[in-house]
Formats: sequence, structure tokens, C-alpha cells
Amino acid sequence: MRVMLLFDIFNKSTKRWAMSQTVKPGLILIGSKPVIRYVTACITLFNRGAEVVVLRARGKNINNCLETVRLLRNGFLKNLKIVDVKIGSDEYETPDGRKRYASYIEIFLTKG
Repeated sequence: MRVMLLFDIFNKSTKRWAMSQTVKPGLILIGSKPVIRYVTACITLFNRGAEVVVLRARGKNINNCLETVRLLRNGFLKNLKIVDVKIGSDEYETPDGRKRYASYIEIFLTKG
């Protein structure tokens, strides 16, 4: 089974929205959209047969990731299990060439 999710990227230097990009199956990139959209995406993946769903967020969107898991567990999927949680930092380069770091979290979910 192959499921692709789309996400939008806003390029701050050009002040334009980038084309939507495809990501790995079962991976949901958490951004600044309303949390219920990510909850719906998780439920959709599980209903289509995904065994593991990975939520990934960086920087200030980590809170949205945790809120998504909380809503899923308390409101929609009572048998949801957190298999693994990974935290770390990503290194990226700014348009002016400086190196920056952003914290990230990855939460691996399954239906029990």
C-alpha cells in the first residue's frame, strides 16, 4: 500500500508558497495548520491500512505534534499506542549561508 501526503512550504526569503511535495508513506509532517487536519490525516492513514504512522515536527510546531497525539488518544483512537519517540536537532543553512539548528520530534504510532 502506498499513501502519499502533501504539505505546503512557505519560503520566507521569496515570500511565496512552494509547490506541494510528496513525503514517505506513513509520515505526516506537522506544521502550523490547525491540529485537527493532522488528526484527520492520521485517522485516514490508519483506515487505509497503515500499521505505523510517524508524526514529525520541528521547532515551534513540536507543540502541535504533541497536541495531535493527545487528541487522537483522548478523542478518536482509544487503542492508540506510542511505539517510539525520537528527539534531536536538524542542521540547515539559511539563505545568507549561516548554519542553524532546529529541534525535532518524531512520534511513531500504531493502533493496538
